[in-house]
Amino acid sequence: MSVLSYLESLAGDALHLPSEKKKVQDAVLKLQERLTRHFGKELEQHFKFGSSVRGTNLPQQYAEDMDIDYLVVFRERGLAPKTLLRKLVDFAQKNYRQNEVFQSSPAVVVVMSSVRFELVPARRTLTGLFHSHEIPNARATYWVGTNPRGFERALIERNKACHSRLKAAIRLVKMWNAENGYVFSSFRLENIAIDLSYPWDKNLKDYFCRLFSELPEPELDAAWRVELLRRGKNLLADALRLEESGEVTNAYKVLNRLFGIE
Repeated sequence: MSVLSYLESLAGDALHLPSEKKKVQDAVLKLQERLTRHFGKELEQHFKFGSSVRGTNLPQQYAEDMDIDYLVVFRERGLAPKTLLRKLVDFAQKNYRQNEVFQSSPAVVVVMSSVRFELVPARRTLTGLFHSHEIPNARATYWVGTNPRGFERALIERNKACHSRLKAAIRLVKMWNAENGYVFSSFRLENIAIDLSYPWDKNLKDYFCRLFSELPEPELDAAWRVELLRRGKNLLADALRLEESGEVTNAYKVLNRLFGIE
């Protein structure tokens, strides 16, 4: 046994169970039906995007909610972001009466037992040169460009170039991140992972260790985030040192502390 086998086993645990996937799939199908029935020709298209499509989201065992980002693209371009958010709030309150619904710009959140939807209003861009869609900014005061499918393609290509190990490494870092109160946003972690260089890395241990060790402390905006990141990096270094000296059992114990495993 080794640190590599420990990480491979943990990364396997971070995959969604078939039963969990079925629940999410059923919830998405119902959402699609309700959106079509409620809005009709007002919508140009609607689809899942984000980590659930990229294969880097965590199952409920490791995260409070399974977030599903869902883009709702309206045909009418003249409406303000706040107007479209209100339309989605009205839709959610009428179609999910038994569930918690609230606005968290730029999304409308629907909390269910098996999934948490984040419905993001959008419109297509006019040029499409750099961004395929526009979504509200954080305060819903203006539109900002985005390219959700482009980021998905970038991660797929980067994962292929990284011996198909990068997605698993991202899920492991997200497990640590969720256990520690989200030191980084999940999307930021994926951006960091894509932008890093992995010149000599081959296995999951290599990719995870490089990604975790390169998480940037200077961009953190709170002392508690810095403290938790430093603690995590120290624990990982201790585990690697213990493995190097042949103390694999103690290395496992340190890794359990890193990931918050009892």
